[in-house]
Amino acid sequence: MTAPTISRLFSRGITRTLLTPHPVEHYVRSLGVSWSDDPTGATVVAVDRPVSDVTVITLRLPAGVDRPAPGAALEIGVVVDGVVHRRHYSPVDSAARSDGLATIAVRRHPGGVVSEHLWSEAAPGMRLLLGNPVGEVTLPDTRPTDVLLVSGGSGITPMLSIASTLAGEGHCGEGATGRVAWLHYARRVEDVPFRDRIRELSRAGVEVRVVPTVAPDPSDPSGHPDPSSRDLGGHLTGGHLDEVAPWHADATVFLCGPDGLADGLSDALGADRYADVLRERFTASNGPVPEGDGGTVTHVRSGVSAHNSGTTLLEGAEAAGLSPKHGCRMGICHTCTAVRVSGATRDLRSGEVDTEPGCLVQICVSAPVGDVEIEL
Repeated sequence: MTAPTISRLFSRGITRTLLTPHPVEHYVRSLGVSWSDDPTGATVVAVDRPVSDVTVITLRLPAGVDRPAPGAALEIGVVVDGVVHRRHYSPVDSAARSDGLATIAVRRHPGGVVSEHLWSEAAPGMRLLLGNPVGEVTLPDTRPTDVLLVSGGSGITPMLSIASTLAGEGHCGEGATGRVAWLHYARRVEDVPFRDRIRELSRAGVEVRVVPTVAPDPSDPSGHPDPSSRDLGGHLTGGHLDEVAPWHADATVFLCGPDGLADGLSDALGADRYADVLRERFTASNGPVPEGDGGTVTHVRSGVSAHNSGTTLLEGAEAAGLSPKHGCRMGICHTCTAVRVSGATRDLRSGEVDTEPGCLVQICVSAPVGDVEIEL
């Protein structure tokens, strides 16, 4: 690397640090100068809003940045009112896509800072920050022979990527040795984005059913079921599994959806079989903080001490006026990991309490049990 290159990279890094929380291009653009070589950002090239609560965004990834493995998510940074908000979205594309683009879907949540901002403001040319890909579950390099995908709501995106990749590789369909089936649950079929892509997957050999959980209104002409539902309705049952994938007992099962869907799949499969399911979560499933937990949390780096009555360490730090780095807020991305110097914390996902000094903890899913010192 040449001396000018090192100097340029060094100065750019210093500039980024000094100008936080805004991305550098925010300030450069205000001076009327284009920003074309930022390696951390993605450019919006197309925006669609195919249904009433979903923004579909196609991004151009920076050169040298690989798309996540099928099923994994991109960490997206969005600047709203001068603050960077990080969220995670799974691209829906096949792993074979090679044009440097990635498509994500952002479901609009009432009061959601990022989803409302992108719904109203996303347009070609917008710049978004990128972090490292994350995800609990991805399609393995050695493809399973038989695959059953189960999803609900926003869980459609990682499953669409997995199904598209397998179909594009000729893994299923006429003459193939593998089988792929997909059950997706939504309140109404008409609320599901990417229905055209789903129909293409069906033609490519994927056994797909989009299952409405709410009975259609017979007086509403738009409420008639889509042919892809093929008479299935309601919440997941063992009968649904047998209908779409009678061979599911030996399949590799992927799940992405709310806890209610997970409970239904567990009931249908049985506890032993469900233990083998590969699950991707998109909502937190933290348990309650037991009465009596909480304590004084000393944030060692900032010198701020504050009482925490039983919220997460992240929420407690934010209430104390700090702004710890974080991402998913559900224990997936590890962006918020910090060193617990002393004291005990409870993992709200499992309920387990840990007291080992100098241990790394994820502050978004950990709560204090007594007084705690944390490197924040």
